[in-house]
Amino acid sequence: MALLGGRLIKDKEKRKRIVHIVSGVVILVHAYEKWDSGHHSYVYFLTAGLVFLAVALLHPIIERRVPWVDGVFFVIEGILSLIVAADFFHMGKKALPFCYLFVAVFQFLVAFVKSRKGIRHHHATTHAQDRERSLNP
Repeated sequence: MALLGGRLIKDKEKRKRIVHIVSGVVILVHAYEKWDSGHHSYVYFLTAGLVFLAVALLHPIIERRVPWVDGVFFVIEGILSLIVAADFFHMGKKALPFCYLFVAVFQFLVAFVKSRKGIRHHHATTHAQDRERSLNP
């Protein structure tokens, strides 16, 4: 998927946005399903889905200030995937929960990688700014 996405969408920032948009839409679909079946938990999924869509829209601004934000949101997406999987197991679904478990594992893996890269980038830029300040008082 990443290879295919990399070939279809050249702009790295657009790819990051699309990942959060897709996650937001999946969460909103689950919220709709909960609302349609009369469960009150739809409010939580609706809120999470809207937050992820907001993150997708504001991604460049947020990432400039907090470069490890992708890792944090992938962790949150992974947790939500685990919650959806548990919900599907509780509903008696057979195969679909395993798909969500599989996705959650990859979301946690991507979160780990993105967080490390973001922290390294943050340290590099912070130290470079500190050196520049010390040279130019």
